[in-house]
Amino acid sequence: PIMLDFTGFACVNCRKMEINVWSDKNILPILNNDLVLISLYVDEAINLPKEEQFVSKSTGSKIVTVGDKWTDFIITRYKTNTQPFYVLVNLNEENLNTPISYTPNVQEYENWLKDGISKFKK
Repeated sequence: PIMLDFTGFACVNCRKMEINVWSDKNILPILNNDLVLISLYVDEAINLPKEEQFVSKSTGSKIVTVGDKWTDFIITRYKTNTQPFYVLVNLNEENLNTPISYTPNVQEYENWLKDGISKFKK
């Protein structure tokens, strides 16, 4: 399965999750071995090539940077603009379970990961 990690360089709760939850002895092996982790930075300031810039159909905003692109993606696809925001998807980009955001409870986060991974294996 693929885990989309909507994050940001300036996201305090994202760092809290990485330091306190992702580093846990039960969580880290799952992240390292049982899924593909893709971190999408919504505040990445690198400009997109001119031919990839566009006006968002969802917000009407001009999408100029990589961060704008991921912000538009989370708003358009998931109807939220929350960071951190975690989505487990299969190879057809279909959600495996309900996406979650800031979840400091390690057991709750582990249960969410295992639930999505088990659905991927079916």
